[in-house]
Amino acid sequence: MMVNGQNVLRLASCVFVCLFIPSPLYPSASSQAAPSEPVTAIVGGEVWTVTKGVIPGGTVIIKGTKIDKVGKDLPIPPGAQVIDAKGKVVMPGFVAVQVTGGLVSSGQGQIKDALDPFNLSVSLALASGVTTVGTTGGGGGPFGGGEQPQTPAPLSSNNAVLKMTEGDISAMLVKEPALSTFAVSDGLGGFRRFGGFGGGGGSAGMSAKWNFREQLRKAKEFQQKYEQYEADKKAGKSVTEPRPPAEVSPVLPLIRKERVLRVTASSVSEIRWALKLVDDFGIRVVITPATEAWLIAEEIAKRDVMLIINPRDRDRPDERSNQPSGANPDAPGILQKAGVKFAVLPPTTSFSTGGMLGRDMLTYPLEAAFAMRGGADAHTALASITIVPAQILGVADRVGSLEEGKDADIVILDGDPLDYRTLVEKTFVNGKLLYDKDHSSFFAHVKRGS
Repeated sequence: MMVNGQNVLRLASCVFVCLFIPSPLYPSASSQAAPSEPVTAIVGGEVWTVTKGVIPGGTVIIKGTKIDKVGKDLPIPPGAQVIDAKGKVVMPGFVAVQVTGGLVSSGQGQIKDALDPFNLSVSLALASGVTTVGTTGGGGGPFGGGEQPQTPAPLSSNNAVLKMTEGDISAMLVKEPALSTFAVSDGLGGFRRFGGFGGGGGSAGMSAKWNFREQLRKAKEFQQKYEQYEADKKAGKSVTEPRPPAEVSPVLPLIRKERVLRVTASSVSEIRWALKLVDDFGIRVVITPATEAWLIAEEIAKRDVMLIINPRDRDRPDERSNQPSGANPDAPGILQKAGVKFAVLPPTTSFSTGGMLGRDMLTYPLEAAFAMRGGADAHTALASITIVPAQILGVADRVGSLEEGKDADIVILDGDPLDYRTLVEKTFVNGKLLYDKDHSSFFAHVKRGS
């Protein structure tokens, strides 16, 4: 058969089209399905969900970075990596509302620009089962202000929530800022604790408190104007959007309940000042260290205010008063009975291998055990190091309990988390196994009860 030039050209065009137009029978690489997410099944352990009870011989299925299912006798997905947790406790990673030292390389600028995912503190956090923390840009002691008398300070939002994603800075920052903070003092706490007048009382303290209330008052007035503007706009009226005054902007997130205010307050008078903020401005408040909160637990409970406490607080009573004062070792039980939620922190909020064992974050669950010794039940004690601090930090939708859809931050323990002999065996963050005791350069040789 004769093939002329025109037919050759048509044939070449057909070949070109056939080669470069994807066929439904042979899909191109770009149209193929993406690889499936890795699946891990933790089976046979005693699963402590924190919010939905304990599941003996339960199963937790991780898909990608999230918890896919939690329950008993769950089918194991094909191809899943299976981890046998029989005889172990499986629970959510611990959440610490305040950790200092090591996580942030500089106190200047935004925290997100100064993260250090390779710091030893991150490794020790994972070995301790701590997967999420709140931190500040500067230094500080147990409650963000050092182990010194607290002094009133301007409103601060220099803080963030971090995941302990060792070696991975991209997943470390969860939220910045997490809270706004303000310190209150009547001067009495400093006298009792440090043997002299302090704590920023007197005229300076009164002035700081008055100025802060004025900020909140102006912000509340502005918010009312703004809500009226929104209503008028929705009604089709021609209106000009109001702009907040400069001094109002820092506290507007509080008035709008977009952020929680953490108030540093110890005595009854300081705590009541913080409670008055809730009454007058409707803001959400967390109080720390709340030493004398046990004296007015019912007042606190009525306002749904959460606390951050140190169950080992030993602030002495005021010898000048004939009224109860100071710390009470039974405070956790009193607070629980009144319905007050609280998170706990140890005396020192850094991770260290050189400190006093049981007094820093390296043995964080021990602080929950001290809360139990003070009258709290086991559930409340565990909540104080998981779901309650997550609620305070505003990340309870992601961490703090074992629930479907939450981040797969999980720890496997070799015993009861409230037993001082218990060790962390494995720690997962965002579905990745980031700590395995058997391969730890620090703790592989340590055996339970040794």
